[in-house]
Amino acid sequence: MVLLLGAVYPTAAQGGDTTIHVVQRGDTLFHIAQEYGTTVEAITTANGIDDPRYLAVGQRLLIPGAQINAPGTPFTYTVQPGDSLAAITQAYQTTADSLSSANYITNPAQLYIGQQLTIKQGASDTGNTFAPPIRTLHHVRPDENPFRIALQYGVTLNQLRQANPLEFPFIVFPGQRLWIPGSKDAIPTRFNDLPLPLTSYTLTPGTGVQGQTLAIHITTTGPAQLSGTFMGYPLQFITQETNHHSALTGIHAFAQGGVHPMTLTVTEPDGTETPFTLRVLVADGGYGAENISLTTEKQDLLNTDVTEPEWQKFATVMSTFTDQRYFDGVMGLPSTGPVTSVFGTRRNYNGGVLDTFHSGTDFGSAPDSPILAPAAGIVMLVENLPVRGNLTIIDHGWGVCTAYFHQNDFRVAVGDVVVPGQVIGTVGSTGRSTGPHLHWEMWVNGVQVDPMQWVQQKFP
Repeated sequence: MVLLLGAVYPTAAQGGDTTIHVVQRGDTLFHIAQEYGTTVEAITTANGIDDPRYLAVGQRLLIPGAQINAPGTPFTYTVQPGDSLAAITQAYQTTADSLSSANYITNPAQLYIGQQLTIKQGASDTGNTFAPPIRTLHHVRPDENPFRIALQYGVTLNQLRQANPLEFPFIVFPGQRLWIPGSKDAIPTRFNDLPLPLTSYTLTPGTGVQGQTLAIHITTTGPAQLSGTFMGYPLQFITQETNHHSALTGIHAFAQGGVHPMTLTVTEPDGTETPFTLRVLVADGGYGAENISLTTEKQDLLNTDVTEPEWQKFATVMSTFTDQRYFDGVMGLPSTGPVTSVFGTRRNYNGGVLDTFHSGTDFGSAPDSPILAPAAGIVMLVENLPVRGNLTIIDHGWGVCTAYFHQNDFRVAVGDVVVPGQVIGTVGSTGRSTGPHLHWEMWVNGVQVDPMQWVQQKFP
């Protein structure tokens, strides 16, 4: 028996142990695999796909071992940017009461990105065959009326009225949200409950982690300026192509875990301001602890009279923000040596209290081994400092800066433009060091973060 699924997620046909998925605009193999509870490898193998990056709209994919949620069957959903209780209930044909009771929701405004919800899909099906299925959510613009909106989506005014609490003479107002009905075979688009002029919002990765980087990308209906704050730090947005806005922010290694508000303000050319708040989950980094023993002659380097002035100078340079972006894709490693100490480890020196953390990644290498630029950038500082030793700092743009401690010698000068893989210095043991190694440190938007995340994660 073959079951054709129409307006309800997912769009697929199932027969026996095989499911057929029809590729929609915006689909990726990763999200398709997540949707059906399988893996990218299983799908590529079943369909003979050599390059998983390329899919064609309308392409049919065999999904082996798919797990499809039948109407009325509970399943787990992860809250995405732009989700609201109303949008989720419409998308999965459930009810607010069912959703709230299953997840102990007392305040719909407390939903946060990354939250796991148990959803009973199809709980709203009361047998009313006249209720039109919902295809998408539309935000009314200042120049629109119900007749123009109905014409835009190819529905009748009566269908639009049935899907929304509209009464004659069908007056709508800017910013109002209207559910757009579709036929039983219509493919629903992603529901998005963001206020105009915001049209989409993504976080990379989807949730925050202590000591890691979070990227924010927002699109608007037209030109706009964005500002905001997250966990006490201002968000510095870069606008591209008029309506695409991106910002990078670091989450401090000692940041408190839990749900934190990200406040945003969108300012349009006419001065209209639209505030918006997202709730973002920040998870514990799971960092360990270690003790560092310094020789007698280096214990003076723990004195605040030495460390504080150096810190102020270092932090000022590492908090540089430039509009020009030099990095592209994932970063390379600055050393071929093994990692000897990871970022975030809680540290004490000579038996003291655990009141600090390892602010970078250490690579154990032989003296005079080459240090490589992991990405393109501009050299901001080349200097010898008491604690950090011979130091090089590179500005990669958009608030991303990297530093290289304890070098033996330098191979670049301030103002040099470096390219990925270029030798910028050699490994040494200068400054507060217990032996030859490279300390690689990264700051994003004025916050120390794990540089190894950038070796694995591409940021937009």
